[in-house]
Amino acid sequence: MTFANMSLKEFNSKLASDSPTPGGGSVAGLSAALAASLASMVVNLTKDSDLDKYSDKLEENIDFALELIDKDALSFNKVMDAFKMKKETEKDKEERQKAIQTALYDASLTPMETIKLAKSILEITVEVAKKGNKNAVSDAGVAALMALASVKSAAYNVYINTASLKDRQKANELEEKAQNLVTESQKLADKVENICMEKI
Repeated sequence: MTFANMSLKEFNSKLASDSPTPGGGSVAGLSAALAASLASMVVNLTKDSDLDKYSDKLEENIDFALELIDKDALSFNKVMDAFKMKKETEKDKEERQKAIQTALYDASLTPMETIKLAKSILEITVEVAKKGNKNAVSDAGVAALMALASVKSAAYNVYINTASLKDRQKANELEEKAQNLVTESQKLADKVENICMEKI
């Protein structure tokens, strides 16, 4: 069974266990799914509006976010597998080190996908907060908070992997991209908060 298909109780139990997966990266994916779901709810509660054009995109976002819950766990498992490789000979050590570096880089790319997804959800949520049913504006606000949590959570997962990359150029590029997306996402979340506080 995938993490995305677990019940809430099962997922939380697994999350609280001593198993390294699911971890923060999977929670970032779940946060993005919750954000998109809440934004979708507000769209559905808003009758006869041009917000309907976001319905399909939000559905796609939910599906992709749920995929990222498991994709992040799988990429982390590959890092752990690389560390478990034998290191008896010099050739073993070289192959192990190469595998570790490849796995770390790949494990940095998955949370980058989560960041980009959550930021796109935030962009839609700004419009949903502006034009959505006033009685559900608090839900748009929570959607933005969950999306921002997803962005920042995923960024931590980028940084912890890039910190161990020996190719500092690749590491710096990923870190800079992540930080820029975090900054942009924070601005979007602030917009939603301002809209919510004006409407409530």
